[in-house]
Amino acid sequence: MKLNVFDKRPLYMKIRDNMKELIESGYWKEGALIPTEKELVSSYGVSRVTIRSAISYLVNENYLVRVAGYGTTVLSSKPNLQNFTLIQSFTNEMKEMGIPCETIKAEVAEVKATKKLAKIFGCSEDCLLTNLRRVRGSEKPILFSDTYLLPTIKIPNEEKILTGSLYSYLATKEIFFSKFDEYVSAVMITDELKGLLEIEDDEPVLKRKRFSYDSNNNLVEYTETFYNSKQYEYRTRLIYRK
Repeated sequence: MKLNVFDKRPLYMKIRDNMKELIESGYWKEGALIPTEKELVSSYGVSRVTIRSAISYLVNENYLVRVAGYGTTVLSSKPNLQNFTLIQSFTNEMKEMGIPCETIKAEVAEVKATKKLAKIFGCSEDCLLTNLRRVRGSEKPILFSDTYLLPTIKIPNEEKILTGSLYSYLATKEIFFSKFDEYVSAVMITDELKGLLEIEDDEPVLKRKRFSYDSNNNLVEYTETFYNSKQYEYRTRLIYRK
């Protein structure tokens, strides 16, 4: 299968969109098995990691479903909430809004789990977790994200990785998500958030909690993100796939 050589996006994104077209056009029928990873590697002329990244995104977007011991099939389009795409990365969200996005500040470290985090991850208190803290925005800070990952997931302390898309990096390490749970609320601002988001007023900020699970329904990531409400409006786009 040929890809547009003038499209400068990462290969997995181009392959994802090409595979999506095969599904939406009906070339790949609902409920049918798609070609194996080996066959797709041969067809597209890319690595298996790239193919897995593309498939993972289509699973998250409810176009495909992985069935253990069977293969990956095209998801049937039934009129329920499973057919709606709700989750996307901040990078893609800003891109769709036409807002240039950059990481203003980022740091990664190994930290001991607090009582709260130990309960969330089901681990013992003081177990080590990977902690990624980032301030992101455009001309001014828009959000501060505080991410915790299983200790087996290592994030290199390299600028290119810390300032880029976390999910894209994890996909290169064959770490994929199959389900996200999100909770949004308004909370009072703290002195730390005032400094990070450059806010002077004592006004509430938007807080979003995200729980990310792998294909075995194991929690892999927990993130608390705080938004400057003057710089950001939370949007949800519902796409029904017929």
